[in-house]
Amino acid sequence: MPRSSRSRQDERRQVLKTLLRRRRARTQEGLVEALREKGFEITQSSLSRDLVHIGARKVDGAYRMPSEDDELEDDEQAYPTLSELQPFVRSVRPAGPNLLVVATRPGLAQTVALALDSMAMPELIGTIAGDDTVFVAMPNRRAQRSLERRFDSLFK
Repeated sequence: MPRSSRSRQDERRQVLKTLLRRRRARTQEGLVEALREKGFEITQSSLSRDLVHIGARKVDGAYRMPSEDDELEDDEQAYPTLSELQPFVRSVRPAGPNLLVVATRPGLAQTVALALDSMAMPELIGTIAGDDTVFVAMPNRRAQRSLERRFDSLFK
């Protein structure tokens, strides 16, 4: 009797969790190959959805499963304050009158963006994060300068 596609998907996700707990996976291509070796044919887009579904995170350039300690910490602790972001941020540069480009250590841009968004600063409209870069949008040049001064105070 063939297994349903849902049970096969659940099984694949369990194998993916195990893989992420046992090895450092820097690329999705590497994970696709590892799953193929375990008998699961999967596309990169399906893998991306699986990673989101199981709660995997990319930390310091590698995918991993959060530990129970990480999950408890997430529930108990708010996002970092602006001053606590200092070790994550490499530089802050204006780009036009409404944008700051924040360079971070690899894998930390999303953490910085979420922290900035959670601060509810009036000069910040929103953020877009990659792996090591955050674009921070402001409504005008004045707000940009204000937020830039806040960042500058971290580096003095």
